[in-house]
Amino acid sequence: MTENTENKNNISEHTDTHEYDGIKELNNPSPLWVILLFFATIAFSGFYAIKYFGYPDNGMDQKSEYLASIEEKKMKMNSAEGSVGNQSDAEMIVAGEKIYNEKGCIACHGSKGEGNAIGPNLCDNNWIHGCKIDEIKKVIKEGVPEKGMTPFKSTLSDKQIGQLAVFISKKLVGTNPANGKAAQGTECK
Repeated sequence: MTENTENKNNISEHTDTHEYDGIKELNNPSPLWVILLFFATIAFSGFYAIKYFGYPDNGMDQKSEYLASIEEKKMKMNSAEGSVGNQSDAEMIVAGEKIYNEKGCIACHGSKGEGNAIGPNLCDNNWIHGCKIDEIKKVIKEGVPEKGMTPFKSTLSDKQIGQLAVFISKKLVGTNPANGKAAQGTECK
């Protein structure tokens, strides 16, 4: 009987004031390690939120990440252009001539750049879309669909486009083959 009385005393110490259908609610506190783990996760989430969402000028906010990605793309573009610039003109002309022959430029512009019924003459000093290397690169890259020029941005790298532009501007311009197509566009000076 004393054991039963002890159990009742223990239960009465841990009971709360709630009782429902003869069931008494016991007040058992959580173990200390669970409470410490709970507070540790709250502290971790605070540090994580500061690190992830950023505090002023930590470089982790969206604006800083966007600007960093823009700088990275600019560096890649500059390095791609620089790789073309590191080649000598002779190397670029040889590579550009190979690209001119392999990619079918001959079909529209002729084997010597003289032009034909489809494409304009690349040997004279008259140009439809601009005389500068950058303008030639743009035409090669973006094409001129309304005039039948296919864009080559998906089939040629920036380096190859640069080599082809140098070949056209330094090897073809000024050769004036005998069967060349009549001049089109404005004269470059």
